[in-house]
Amino acid sequence: MPSRVLARIATTGIYLLRGVPRDLQRAARVRAGREGTTLRWVLLQALREYAAGTWTPQADEKSPEAAHNQRR
Repeated sequence: MPSRVLARIATTGIYLLRGVPRDLQRAARVRAGREGTTLRWVLLQALREYAAGTWTPQADEKSPEAAHNQRR
């Protein structure tokens, strides 16, 4: 299934996140809505935690990013 670009226009700029599968976007939006929040807030919170060093994503050996990082 082709992925679409998830674009968010904010007062501080435009943010593009490419390669996000449509089913992942949809599932995340549904969960955020069910929990009374927004996908924007979820993404900002993840970025805050990552920047603060309180959360580190686990590498997925199947992801393109993991393959790219292994070649470096």
